Amino acid sequence: MQNNFTINTQPRSASHRLATFALFLSILLAAVLLIPRASTQSVDKAADSSSWKIERVNGQDAAAGQVLVKFRKTTSAAAVEAVADSLDASMNVPVGGAGTRLIESRSKDAATLVHELSARADVVYAEPNYVAYGGRTPNDSQYSQLWGMKNTGQNILGVTGTPGAHIDAEGAWNLSTGSRDSVVAVVDSGIDYNHPDLAANVWSAPTSFTVNIRGQNINCPAGSHGFNAITRTCDPLDDHNHGTHVSGTIGAVGDNGHGVAGVNWTANIMAVKWLDSNNSGFISNAIDAIEFAIQAKQALAPFNGANVRVLNNSWFANNFSPSVGDEIIRAEANNMLFVALAGNNTTDNDVTPRTPSGHKVPNVIGVSATDNRDALAPFSNYGKTTIHLAAPGVSILSTLRNGSFGYFNGTSMATPHVSGAAALLLSRCPLTTAGLKGIILTHTDAVASLADKNTTGGRLNVNKAINACAAVTNAADNAPFFVRQHYVDFFSREPDASGLAFWTNQITECQQPGATCNADERRINASAAFFVSIEFQETGYLVYRMYKAAYGDMPGTPVPLLLSEFLPDTQQIGQGVVVGVGSWQTQLENNKVVFASNFVARTRFTNLYPTSMTPAQFVDALFAQAGVTPSASERDAAISEFGTALNTADTAARGRALRRVAENSRFSQQEFNRAFVLMQYFGYLRRNPNDAPEPGLNFGGYNFWLGKLNEFNGNYIAAEMVKAFITAGEYRQRFGP
Repeated sequence: MQNNFTINTQPRSASHRLATFALFLSILLAAVLLIPRASTQSVDKAADSSSWKIERVNGQDAAAGQVLVKFRKTTSAAAVEAVADSLDASMNVPVGGAGTRLIESRSKDAATLVHELSARADVVYAEPNYVAYGGRTPNDSQYSQLWGMKNTGQNILGVTGTPGAHIDAEGAWNLSTGSRDSVVAVVDSGIDYNHPDLAANVWSAPTSFTVNIRGQNINCPAGSHGFNAITRTCDPLDDHNHGTHVSGTIGAVGDNGHGVAGVNWTANIMAVKWLDSNNSGFISNAIDAIEFAIQAKQALAPFNGANVRVLNNSWFANNFSPSVGDEIIRAEANNMLFVALAGNNTTDNDVTPRTPSGHKVPNVIGVSATDNRDALAPFSNYGKTTIHLAAPGVSILSTLRNGSFGYFNGTSMATPHVSGAAALLLSRCPLTTAGLKGIILTHTDAVASLADKNTTGGRLNVNKAINACAAVTNAADNAPFFVRQHYVDFFSREPDASGLAFWTNQITECQQPGATCNADERRINASAAFFVSIEFQETGYLVYRMYKAAYGDMPGTPVPLLLSEFLPDTQQIGQGVVVGVGSWQTQLENNKVVFASNFVARTRFTNLYPTSMTPAQFVDALFAQAGVTPSASERDAAISEFGTALNTADTAARGRALRRVAENSRFSQQEFNRAFVLMQYFGYLRRNPNDAPEPGLNFGGYNFWLGKLNEFNGNYIAAEMVKAFITAGEYRQRFGP
């Protein structure tokens, strides 16, 4: 804007040479695929990969005869039961808290279940209950070996590092060494909660509490340390090592003269076990694990007993799971940062999105791995738009079961560095999830090997991040954070490096000694620039105009659409568009064509504009709805999109004609101020103008600012509109107190 489900991540020995890497991986892959297979059981028990029959679906392992399905909200419980009966179901239970159900059939395989359910109009999605995996790798055992915390160039397993290629934990520890106030839930294979270097930092329930998993009430006693989604008990003891290793990086007890130190010397780590002793498990169990963390937080809120703020997800699935995506959205609604590995098979996640890091939910951070020379790890996945940053993930020393220590490799090891950093920031700064993510991503170290490999082009630097949040009252006062948030709020994407640098400099150069410019005014101008930019005018503002041209204002309101309609449509039309980068104009035009065709095919549109209308009737109705009287040439151009047709059955032509109206210059000018005001609510406040906490729950505020903007002929500085929104308490509370 300047100027205008992963492949199996298997153990890898850090001492192995690259020449033997492929052979080693293939042997381990074969070993993991040999999951013990028993006969399918018809009782409602946890889907443990060691006791359920496995079948292949789309080339991947899945639970035999099982499907994860979400019905539309209008579908009654009786109707759902009838569908389950028609599928010969032996199990029909809720999974998670987003409306997903797990159905198992006595007689149908998973592929058949998915096919039959996906064809139903009352089904949102149906997917196999795929197997997912953790990632890992061991070797041997103390603080000088923790190069990820501080890299002095020390030799790790025969490899001499590059000084400074670390997260700079020592610098951060000058401000904080952690706290037990915030909980990190490790969604993994469990934790050895008796480990002498972990025990003091393992979460314990302050009192007994109850959660409901798959319709079953489960009472967890006081002193329990988490949950086992396989056995559905409250004992998450690790039987693999993966979760214990991850937990040590997050919060092994520091400064105790023993073993290693985590990013947090003092921490509160909840164990949520769903990966079995083979380091694998079913997607349904992963959802149960996340749901437990959410429900535990809710149940113990009166005691401030489980303030889960970070979910560490060092696991992956080979498929993109919408049911996991729904559960991640629930985690976001409960103020939880969702940190997820990129994967370990050297692929581009932009091309093949993975669960869970590929879900574009605002609370997700995707993490790739670097080695002790700041190179992208040879096994690490990456993604310019889907992975956010990297962290140390090669030859990482941490805790193992039975009080031992060892080295593992993988993006699984990189991920807890970020989760630990998030917890450390929370011990010093009162940040919301949005504030936490933004501060971490805008204060990385730029690394050449990561250029175009993640959204930041950087590697985690917890020292920079904690100092940045500690220096301001609110994260929004930090210039890089403020600019990045505008990209997210108005463009629905992470910033390109040049744009972030340009707009950040516009603000910070006015904060230098002797500067003659006004930093506050620069912030206002930078903020307003996002609305008037080519990128937003051709995406978000076009969506606004298409709704207005098609439907006019919503009944009883002065606006044409809701935030819930605006966001997904704007994301669709802006997918892959970065103005000034690559073939952005071609990408944008292609997006517009597809979006317009989809828009006019929606039931709401076809009900209002039946295909029996003549081209002239269709075009005239749209211009009338838009409130614009077209010139003869403008009208003829829109009608001509249908050629010689006497009706408007051609969907593509309908889309082109609608665009002729929506992109009319006089219509765009007519709606500019109205849209500008509406976007203050959509962008800054992330709500509709009449939503709470709006006084009176009406459009009084919207009408006031529209009047001010009109009074000053669109001069937003004189009207003080943008200033009012970016300094409003409601806006700032999105990121912290």
